[in-house]
Amino acid sequence: MSISGIGSSAAAQSITPWSSSAKSASAAPASAGGATSSASGSGGVQRTDFTQMTRKDLFDWINSKIASGEMSFDESSTFVSMTVSFREDGTSSGLDDTQQVDFMQALRDGMARAQKTNDSELFDRLQAALRTMQRYQGEVRGVDITA
Repeated sequence: MSISGIGSSAAAQSITPWSSSAKSASAAPASAGGATSSASGSGGVQRTDFTQMTRKDLFDWINSKIASGEMSFDESSTFVSMTVSFREDGTSSGLDDTQQVDFMQALRDGMARAQKTNDSELFDRLQAALRTMQRYQGEVRGVDITA
């Protein structure tokens, strides 16, 4: 099963608006493998990096985990809500494939807001998502044989 659209339940669980601290300082376009980074001297090994990922990259990562059976559709709901970006007027800007976001920091920020508002259910969902990201951070996603 893969995610082909974002339903109302995902939007309702959204952690938006994402604080500016969750966005990277650079608005430079992401590379074609934006969810991955290739460290110098790594031989072209591409690794998952949730601290420098576009919303589309996160969406693609979610789909790959669902397709491989590593994540259930229900487990993906918190992640899916992070792929949605809203403009100041409240409209969705769709899946952004240029702006890199630090999703791990965004989760930490959301957890802090959930604590301030005594929303333990939201805090638990965000904490579970952060643990999942920590588990997969640095995961080898592919090898660039042209490097």
